[in-house]
Order: sequence, then structure tokens, then C-alpha cells
Amino acid sequence: MNRSFSESRPARAASNRKQMNQELRSLWKLRLVALGLGILTLLIVFAIALKFSNDLRLIHANGLILLFCGAAWLGWKKEDWFAGMLLIAPLVAIFSYEVLANIPALWPGVVLWFVAGAAGLVFVRAFRKQTAVAIALIAIVLIGSAGYCGWFAPKQLARSFNKAKDAFAPAFTLQPVSDGSVPITPQRGRILVIDFFSTTCAPCVAELPELAAARTDLSSNHDIEFVLVASDRGRDTPERFRSFVERRRITMPLAFDVGGKAHDTLGLSGVPAIVVFDRGGKIRLTREGYNSAETSFRRDLVEFLKTL
Repeated sequence: MNRSFSESRPARAASNRKQMNQELRSLWKLRLVALGLGILTLLIVFAIALKFSNDLRLIHANGLILLFCGAAWLGWKKEDWFAGMLLIAPLVAIFSYEVLANIPALWPGVVLWFVAGAAGLVFVRAFRKQTAVAIALIAIVLIGSAGYCGWFAPKQLARSFNKAKDAFAPAFTLQPVSDGSVPITPQRGRILVIDFFSTTCAPCVAELPELAAARTDLSSNHDIEFVLVASDRGRDTPERFRSFVERRRITMPLAFDVGGKAHDTLGLSGVPAIVVFDRGGKIRLTREGYNSAETSFRRDLVEFLKTL
């Protein structure tokens, strides 16, 4: 009896080790699946951004939905927090590199993605045991994201893009492209808004209707002038530039910055870039970048120009 019992102990230990190894393999398979889902989420979010719009609100909402659903599926399989982190990591890493590196103030969006992932991971268990808790988790995520997309992100984008100035402008030259009067230098007694643009720049194209609408809003202010400026740095030519704008029925005066010299002289680093000159020829505002999530862009620009 005793001998039989002692012989069964190693067998049970071996069986336990085998079971533990199987569970460990199963767990790591789930974690690899989680990482795969995370990479797929990243690809879907940025594919939609590239294909349709780089609107920060759309990026945030798509990430939120996909991470919550992916985490809920993982939680249904096994509530493993490390797997949840692997799910979220790819999107957060690329968003941090592409967006937060330039606009760190948008970090609460990443926090909300983590909250959505955590809520999704425990959602199935919470829904089975306490439906009210599950609903509360979804409500917290939705309310936080609504505040982020509707108020916080637009404000932070405006603060990041807009830089108030009060400096005399260096000398620069532009080449008129469109017919009629084209303001190519600041004139005393007149406000000048220059928008440096490229036909191959998606944010530039997205900004253009808003800028044209702001010009229309100020059409009764005859001392405020707008000019749209392209450069051969972005493979544009005066002819291509004019054709591009005409197809979109934009009637703004056009000019060309040969070699991007004016762009560099004014201390700008990219496009779209707006420079505002006051009636005394001073630079009062520079702005680099555009995102459709900045819903107050047109209103803020119009109000600022009216104060000069």
C-alpha cells in the first residue's frame, strides 16, 4: 500500500507539471493573439486616417472602439492583464511617436485608450455578474472620450499650432501666380495673411476650405488680404498649383515661393503654415499644422484678425 502510494506521487507531480506547461503554452498563445490584434488595430486605425481623414477625433474613436472590443474578447477567453497590455501597446507606441512627440498635451487620449482596454477586459465578467457595473464602465469611457474629442483636444491643437508674435518681418519675395492683384509683400495700413501650401500635403488640402471660408467671413474688411503660396519644394509648379486650386473653385490670390526661400526666411519648418502681418508690417501670428479636430480654427482666425 505504502509503496504504491509513494510510486503514484511522482506520477501526479509529472501530471501537474504537464498541465502547468499546457496552461502556460495556452496563456502565451493568447498573449501572441493579443499582440496580433493590437497590430491589426494599429493598421486599421491608421489606414482609415490615411484613406479618409487624419482628424484626431476619428483616430481616437476608432482606437477606442477597436481596443474595447479586442479587450472584451480577450476577457471572455481569459482575464489576463499582460495580454491586455500587449493589445494596447502597438497603437499607443505609434501614436506616441507620431503625435505625442509633437503635441505632448494630447496624452489624456492615450490614458482613455488604456481605460477602454481595461474596461473591455473585465466587461464580460462584470456583465455576467453585475450588469450595472458593466454599463457604468462603458459610460465612463464614453463620457471621457466625449470631453476629450469635443473640448480638450481641439483646445490643445490650437495652442500647439498657434504662436503669437510681435516682430518685424524680414524681407522676402513671392512670385504672383493668379491674375489680378496679388499681395506678395506686407503693405502699410493693410493686414496680410499668407498661407504656405502644397498640393501633395493632406492637412494643407483639408485646411483650404476653412481658410477660404474665413476670407469670405472677412470680405467686408477690405484692408485684410489673403494669399495662398506654393513652392517647388513639394514638386509643385505655378501651373500645377493654379490648376489644383481652380478645380476646387478657390478664388484666393495665388503666389509662388521659388526654392522655398520666403518660407525659410520667415522661420517656418513645414506646411501648412500661416503667417499674419499687421498694418504696420509686423508678424503677429505664425501657425504650423492643421487638423480637422480643431473645430474653432475658422472662428479663432477671424476673431484674431478683427483685433488687429
